[in-house]
Amino acid sequence: MASSSSEAYQTSASRLLRGVSTSQEGRDEVERPEPLGPITVDAVLRGERRERLARARAARARRNPGVGLALISSGVVIFTGVFLALWLAGVTRGNWPGLVMQAVFVVAFGLVTFGRRIRAGGAERVLAKDARAPIVYLRPFRADGAQIAKRMWSRARISPRETFFETYEERLARTLRKIGPFVAVGDPTERLPLLGAARMYAADEDWQATVGELMSHAAVVLLHAGEGTGFGWEVRRVIEGCAPERTILSLPLEAKRRGPSRQERYDAFRSEFGHHFPRPLPETIGYCQFAYFDADWTPRLLGERGAPLPDGEDGRTRALRRLAREFKIAWGPRWARLTLYTSALLGVLAGLEALISSAG
Repeated sequence: MASSSSEAYQTSASRLLRGVSTSQEGRDEVERPEPLGPITVDAVLRGERRERLARARAARARRNPGVGLALISSGVVIFTGVFLALWLAGVTRGNWPGLVMQAVFVVAFGLVTFGRRIRAGGAERVLAKDARAPIVYLRPFRADGAQIAKRMWSRARISPRETFFETYEERLARTLRKIGPFVAVGDPTERLPLLGAARMYAADEDWQATVGELMSHAAVVLLHAGEGTGFGWEVRRVIEGCAPERTILSLPLEAKRRGPSRQERYDAFRSEFGHHFPRPLPETIGYCQFAYFDADWTPRLLGERGAPLPDGEDGRTRALRRLAREFKIAWGPRWARLTLYTSALLGVLAGLEALISSAG
């Protein structure tokens, strides 16, 4: 018994001495929190996402169309007022008025864009007002806000509106709205809808059912080639549950200078999802921006030289004709087109000046 007490005492003293000599280390060990286990981390992440979704949902619900209209009007008034003020003051020449107008334009454009996003109608309201079958746009959320790169060697037709910050999705919406309402499932974490397709939002546990419901009523399903887990489900859902005669594949956009090329990103898409398609996808896409499918899922590139467009008046055929006109593959690279058009314009102006001089 005494021996046990002595051993216990010695053990306690030894621990105490070690604690004195390594007091800082001991405090660090006591104060350092235990690492979160996988279940705890997942729970924290789920909680953070729920809060983020709730804030985004509340922000969208608070949208006031009147405020949006006021912002749009303010942007127009500010730009017009500053321009008229400079013009009436006679200071339209020189560097600083141009810099002022550039700054004013950026501010005015931001106000107009923000106001338009506040006033953007939801897909539910758009579908309720328009009885036509919709065009459903499926894409990875990372493609939202993307633009076609305007490389000088590109042969893709550039819309004049794109010069003023029109996104690829806005261009699609402008092109296809005459066929039917252009709708998409929106990123539920965004506080304001982006411009382009009319958004419908769904909870994490409901988005697949929402996509399936939209697809079941769609005249056209426009699938934007990309990557992602959720997007992979959409690709498989389109192939399994959507008729090929209603499907259009939007091919990757022009890459940025230092990013992977269109062909490289298409190769990645084909490598990840190509085996889901009943027929092999084309190996190369060239300058084509879209592909469509025959009844047996045989793919066809839209815009290939000498390839006729499909005949008919169904929704997809009409959409293909409009897309072919809007995203026409031009006869040469952009630098050659700009050089020729500029030279022709200068020639016309020189001819007019010579004609006016001879008449005078």
